[in-house]
Amino acid sequence: MNPTHTAADKARPVVAIDVDGVLNPDHPPTARHLGYQRHHYDGPDPTGQHVSGEVWLHPDHGLWLTELAHHADLVWCTSWGAIAATWIAPRLGLPTDLPVIDTGPGGVRFGRQLKLTALYRAIGERPVAVLDDEFGGRDHAEADDRTARGSATLLVGVNSVTGLRREHIDQIARWLDQTTTDGGLSPGDAVLGRTAAPDGDDASPDEGCDLSVGDPVLRKSRLLSRQCATCIFRPGNPMRLADGGLRDLVAEARQNESFVICHDTMPSHRGAGVKPAICRGFADRYSTQALQVIARLLGFIEVDPPGEEGGPAGSR
Repeated sequence: MNPTHTAADKARPVVAIDVDGVLNPDHPPTARHLGYQRHHYDGPDPTGQHVSGEVWLHPDHGLWLTELAHHADLVWCTSWGAIAATWIAPRLGLPTDLPVIDTGPGGVRFGRQLKLTALYRAIGERPVAVLDDEFGGRDHAEADDRTARGSATLLVGVNSVTGLRREHIDQIARWLDQTTTDGGLSPGDAVLGRTAAPDGDDASPDEGCDLSVGDPVLRKSRLLSRQCATCIFRPGNPMRLADGGLRDLVAEARQNESFVICHDTMPSHRGAGVKPAICRGFADRYSTQALQVIARLLGFIEVDPPGEEGGPAGSR
């Protein structure tokens, strides 16, 4: 893959796709049960040696990956090399001209997936989500470091028995929604759900837009210095949530890799002068991708709950 891109392309995210264990699961009985179709490959491998064997491909995978292609560039990152483009792609209904990363054989050595070095070198500073069935113990820390440097990086581990599942596509789609053109979350504009509204132009929930917790001056994200008096995480259910309401709210925020905004900081609850802030109870209990990225890239400015005295809150 040529790492040279136009200025517009440099900000466009990349989705890197492995074949074996992702598009071609390694347990045929399970693959057959899940709707994969058997294909026979007979031809050269990437080194030119003749190979012959069965390949299991799912007819839905091409459609799913095409959904991601609306918001990212698909690339092959697999030991299949160019054969993925010429032989796998047409059987899934994917374009045959998708770029191919020259990765070599890949595999994990010394805690690292070897293919990632070639991938990162090829795409430069562009954001990337990687679909692979094998990562090393050091890969996630290095992905976090890459994200902290401004190049959002998501490693999506796929079970090699079942291969690519719909939840993997949905996970990347949510990540793409949260990843802006500079390869990460906008400074000070952390996300709730699928969008982030610029601070100073916060929309109410009635307007159908998520709220921004970003401080435009300090370029940090607002976090309550302590739980508000009626925090949903306090004992006794002070907000009188319905049975299972807290569980569902937490599950949704964690699934979206987002966070919960304190209800007491909603402008619709306290008035237009109050700015949204992240719920302290949620932040103290959970570490989602959004909170981790904010902590590494931007930091938080701690603010007191509305109407509660406690002195100025420091930042961290």
